[in-house]
Order: sequence, then structure tokens, then C-alpha cells
Amino acid sequence: MELIGRIPLGDQVYDRIAKALLTGQMRPNDRLTIRGLADQLGVSSTPVRDAVKQLTQENVLEHRSPKDVRVPVMTEATYLEILEIRLSLEGLAAEKAAQHATPVQIRELRKLLERNDRAIVRQNWALATEGNQEFHLALSTLAGMPTLQKVLKGLWLQMGPLVACYYDTEPVGLNRHHYELLQALELRDGTAARRAIEADISSARPAMLDQIAALRARLVVQNVA
Repeated sequence: MELIGRIPLGDQVYDRIAKALLTGQMRPNDRLTIRGLADQLGVSSTPVRDAVKQLTQENVLEHRSPKDVRVPVMTEATYLEILEIRLSLEGLAAEKAAQHATPVQIRELRKLLERNDRAIVRQNWALATEGNQEFHLALSTLAGMPTLQKVLKGLWLQMGPLVACYYDTEPVGLNRHHYELLQALELRDGTAARRAIEADISSARPAMLDQIAALRARLVVQNVA
């Protein structure tokens, strides 16, 4: 992770740790230390401790013991719950975005999607995962629903490390449904926009479940050893 200024601002530290989770710099079951994170970010331990505490309360990190902070290995049940919530809430965001997005906003969304395409071609999976998250969260901005975006950000933080593992498999057709959504926005078709984002979210379900099974099997082996 990049160094940040030495002013101990908790929100900056939180954002940097969050970005590391979303871009695959931190993976499921990775062990984190306050001192190690502080050294990487170039700050004192206090804002790191505060950020880790907040992320733990948000179920993004977990304390297994006072000195053992981990990136959680998501369970199948948790994933399926988040999947159902995302289908509902991101579907709502897409539908409302079709009603409220301006032509300028839609053009900017297309630029974001094209930038993500270039990251995929270069196999820059960290940038691709970040671009994917930005695209999804942009829908609630276009919909004019900041409260909804805050809720979705929390879900994406929990999903980030797992999504990064999914991107490691170099899946094909990552942006196919995104372009369908973009077309629906241009046509002001809320129903088609909802259908496109739901198809996008659902398409990754089998591969995500495979990733969870593999990660949890590895965790069992480590615990036995």
C-alpha cells in the first residue's frame, strides 16, 4: 500500500485499508497487525487501531484473538445472503438510475467501463476489481440515492477479497452485462437496467461458491495442521 501523510487521520487510514481489501492486496485469511499496517501507511498505531476496530464492527475484518486480526473467509451462507441483498438493492439503483441519470453521467459511466476493459485486456486484475466496484457503486450516484450507496459500500467491502480471488481465475465476459445496463440507461428503460445488473451479479454465483469451497477447505487443512 502507498504511504499516506504522517498526519494521523483515521478516515484516510480507513480508506487505504478498504482499497487494499477491494483490490486484492488483502486476501481471505490474511493475518494483519496494527504495527505492520502502521508501518506500511507511515502513520502511528492509533488511527490504524481505530480503523481496524471500525472495520471489525462492520464485519469486514475479524478478531480471532487480541493479537490475531484476519480478513474473514466468507461462508456460503453469508455470501448467499449478501447476494440476495445486492440483487434487490443494486437492482433498485439501476432502475432509478435509468430514470434520473443525465447524459453527461452516462457518458462518464461509459468511460469508466472502457477504462475497465483496458485493465482486463492488460490483466491488471487489481485495477479491474476496483473499476468493477466503482461501476456498481456509480449506479446509486446516478440514481441520486447516497444512503443506498453507503449500504452497498459496506457490502462491497465484505465481498472485496472474495471478488479478488474470483478475478484471479481470469473470467471471461466480465463487462457483457455492464454494456447491456449502459444501453438500458441510454434508453431510459428501468426494467431492462434492473434485469442487466441482476444478470451480472448472478452470473458470478457458481464461481464464487467454488472459491468459497476452496478457501474454506484450505482453512480446515490449516487448522488441522
